[in-house]
Amino acid sequence: MADRGEDPLAIHVVGASALNVLRDLITKAGDDYVEEILKVGAFTIASAQVKGESVTLPTNAAMDAVVEKVVAGIEAGEVTEASDLIITLTPAERRQLLDYVVKPYNFLKHADRDPLATLDDSDIDPDGVIAHALTALTMVSPGKSLPAEIRPYLERHNLLPPTQS
Repeated sequence: MADRGEDPLAIHVVGASALNVLRDLITKAGDDYVEEILKVGAFTIASAQVKGESVTLPTNAAMDAVVEKVVAGIEAGEVTEASDLIITLTPAERRQLLDYVVKPYNFLKHADRDPLATLDDSDIDPDGVIAHALTALTMVSPGKSLPAEIRPYLERHNLLPPTQS
C-alpha cells in the first residue's frame, strides 16, 4: 500500500492493526512490547552516541535523559546490551508512548460515536506504524530475517542495519 501511494490513513490503520496482533503475540509469549522497544531504542541510540554515530530514531526530552544514563552505563561497562536495561513506566506512560499509533486507529474504530469528529493530518504516521509493526514482527520471530519483499521498503526508508545495507 505504501509503495503504491495509497491513502496514508488507510496504511496507518492497516499497520496499526498488524501491530496490535503482533503485540498480542508478544504479550502471550510473556514479553512487553513497549518495554522491549524502549530498551532496544535507548540502547541503539546510546551505543551510536558512544561510537560518535548518529541514529534517526524519534526521541523527546524524557527519552534523551534515559539515553544519557544509558551512555554513562555503557561507558562505565555496566550496560553491554539492551537486556541490561530496566524500564519502569506506569500503565498510562506506556499507553502514551504508543498513542500516536493507536489514535488514528481508534478514531476510525469509534467513528460512529462522534460522526463530526476530525483527525488532523499530523496524527497520521504510516511509516512510523510500519516501522513499529516490522519491529514487532522481528520480536515475534527472533533470529529470522524479514521477508525479502520488505527489503526495498527498508532500503528506501534507511531502516536496514549497517551490516545489511
